[in-house]
Amino acid sequence: MTHSMETLAAAHEVDGVSPDIASVADELARGQLTLVDGLVTGSGDDEQRHTDVTLRPLTGKDIIDAELAAERVVQTANGSELVRSPAMVEFELLRRQVARLGNLNGPLSLLQLKSLSARDIERLIIAQRLGGSALAGQLAADAGRLDAVSGKN
Repeated sequence: MTHSMETLAAAHEVDGVSPDIASVADELARGQLTLVDGLVTGSGDDEQRHTDVTLRPLTGKDIIDAELAAERVVQTANGSELVRSPAMVEFELLRRQVARLGNLNGPLSLLQLKSLSARDIERLIIAQRLGGSALAGQLAADAGRLDAVSGKN
């Protein structure tokens, strides 16, 4: 029997909240966030795994810089055109929001962000989205609050 990814993910949810969202919300409520795999720097005896994350609020400068970094000039049949990548804007904002990762000062470089595992990127994105919500702390205690945070009815 084959199950879709959505079916498998739903089987791990409790009251409509995925374990990742609930655990990130719980960590944020306690004022911390820990990556699962972390960012490895150095090698051999100098190797370090950085897992403890400190996020900071975004500034107007962060938003403008992220928008500018996500623009590219491409050649089209009609000549040069400026193209903006919405996905790149999100990653640029995410890397700027990391104030600290382990003993590394933020913002992360795009190369450092790309070096993180998929599940660590997912945890950062969840934290970014929950972090600005006044309900983030309540989310861990009351799974029903997810609807208020996500805007679902």
